Amino acid sequence: MSSAIAPQDLQRFAEQVVAVLDHYELLTERLAVLEDQLGEQGWQRLGDNNRDFSREGLRALSKMVRLRWLKNPLIKRAVAVQCLYVWGQGATLRATHPTVDTVVQKVLTDPTNRTVLGDVEALMRLETELQLFGNLFFVLFTNPSTGHLKIRTVPFDEIAAIIANPEDAQDPWYYLRVWTSTTYNPTTGFGEVKQHKAYYPDWRYNPAGGHPSHIAGIPVKEAAIYHVSVNRLNDMQFGVSEVYAACDWANAYKVFLEKWVTITDALSKFAMQLTGANKKAVTGAVSKLQAMLPSLQQNLAEARAQSGGQVGGILASTPGTKLEPIKTSGITTSMDDARRLMLMVCSATGINEPYLSGDPSTGNLATTKSMERPMELQFTARQSLWSSVLSNILGYIIDMAAMAPSGPLHTGATIEIDDDGDRIVTLGIDPETGEPMNRKVEVKFPPILQHDLLEMVDAIVHAGTLKGAPVAGTIPVRHLTKLLLDALGDPNAQDLVDEWFPEGEDSQPDDSEAALATAIGRLEAYLREVPA
Repeated sequence: MSSAIAPQDLQRFAEQVVAVLDHYELLTERLAVLEDQLGEQGWQRLGDNNRDFSREGLRALSKMVRLRWLKNPLIKRAVAVQCLYVWGQGATLRATHPTVDTVVQKVLTDPTNRTVLGDVEALMRLETELQLFGNLFFVLFTNPSTGHLKIRTVPFDEIAAIIANPEDAQDPWYYLRVWTSTTYNPTTGFGEVKQHKAYYPDWRYNPAGGHPSHIAGIPVKEAAIYHVSVNRLNDMQFGVSEVYAACDWANAYKVFLEKWVTITDALSKFAMQLTGANKKAVTGAVSKLQAMLPSLQQNLAEARAQSGGQVGGILASTPGTKLEPIKTSGITTSMDDARRLMLMVCSATGINEPYLSGDPSTGNLATTKSMERPMELQFTARQSLWSSVLSNILGYIIDMAAMAPSGPLHTGATIEIDDDGDRIVTLGIDPETGEPMNRKVEVKFPPILQHDLLEMVDAIVHAGTLKGAPVAGTIPVRHLTKLLLDALGDPNAQDLVDEWFPEGEDSQPDDSEAALATAIGRLEAYLREVPA
């Protein structure tokens, strides 16, 4: 049952609403001030779930680490060392089947894709961004007719939210992108800035009914996003900068050295220390020293002409007056005291001190191998991550080439979507083998450390011959030859093995020794042709 509201009651209600709104705005302003104060103290606010950073906090964090990387030598060096070890020697990306590899290489050598994945410089930029921001967002644009892929990246700051499976937070469905574009207006001569919003599906999400055209009025793009994140826990949607833990210590190191320079600069203003028995003696000595200072600032000949030979004169004072140079070698604060701050940066980044400081004298040759082992594992783990990322992208390239109507791998291919929405693509029959074409891809990195070549070759030969005995058959000769070529660092090892050992030509146990002798002969001939 309802009744009419009297005008005076409505007026009173409106006044109460206005008062509440004013109080809310005041409260909001005060909370904003508190958050700003927390930011000034070096804190970042976590999100509402108290497990993940808020999106605003992550944006502020990304701006901070970007500036630290540009300006602070320790942060820049730590990031650069890992980039060099992970990508400095490049990597080999290929598919096992030649027909499939042709499709893969066409995408990788596309001039527009080389700026993202095509060369070492582009890959090192990706590694730098992954360390700094903890997230990478690859956008995979597919030609619906041919399946050819265009690969781009979206800046971390443009991803506003991740929409996940409501029953599984680790199963992302869509990414909300918010960005601005500037369009030049030839009439006005000025740029027009416009904001855009769009949802992008996750590269693995394939709902049975297809993707909707809009979500809450925001368009859904056909291009898929592949999200790579590091330095996060399972209940976090976004990764966190890997150098975040080092930034405060790197800045403290910078501030310490700046203050140390200030101290030494202040001490340099006083060259002599004067101690007198009484005020009169000190005053007289000061007067004489002040008279000598102008001539001391000129060269010797000019000073003598101006002062009548007073440069280098003798100071006469009472027996209680003492004049001596100020000693700075034993001051309380030493520059080396900052080393502990640098070691905290080493702890946060995993980069040992000699590599971070560039000073080889801080290393100990007796413990080099043991000290480098954690770094080697850190870089190897990052290469494994990149191997998985690139293998997934190459697999996506193969899927698109098989699904597109005019795709080079479409003939005979079958596509299935399982109950979980995962896509399963089986390639067509290989006419030579009568089986589906092998879709295996290979991402291979050269060894991170340059081990002793002779030791590596000896170890391989001993494994295959049991320390000088005839071939034991423990390792097939074909594979043994591949190991030797890999140890020698030949980038075409697989092609050479395929040439030297055609399919079905591998040795049998009864002729393994002769086969090994043949392989070694071929290897020696190859080494004679390779320039030193």
